[in-house]
Amino acid sequence: MLGTLYVVMSSEKDEDYQMLKEKLLKINPRFSISPYKESNVTKNASEFFVTFQIEKENVQSLLDQLNNDWDGEYDDCYAYGFNTKMFDPLVYHLSFTLYD
Repeated sequence: MLGTLYVVMSSEKDEDYQMLKEKLLKINPRFSISPYKESNVTKNASEFFVTFQIEKENVQSLLDQLNNDWDGEYDDCYAYGFNTKMFDPLVYHLSFTLYD
């Protein structure tokens, strides 16, 4: 199955993007991570996308590594860093979608 992750980070710095990219690749070295760009979600923020292949039985484990409290169904969910614990404090928002 194809999975996508939309990431908004509370920074516009390249070194912060590189650090988050490294952390994500430690979680799954097969992640394909887009370049980052300025985000309109919040001030001084950037956004990028992650795409990957994943088996349905591995989705919950991945979600647990990324955040401790998702809203929505396991195949279409989101989380905000101001009220949950993200895999890194710079992450402001995550959205996860699973496609058949």
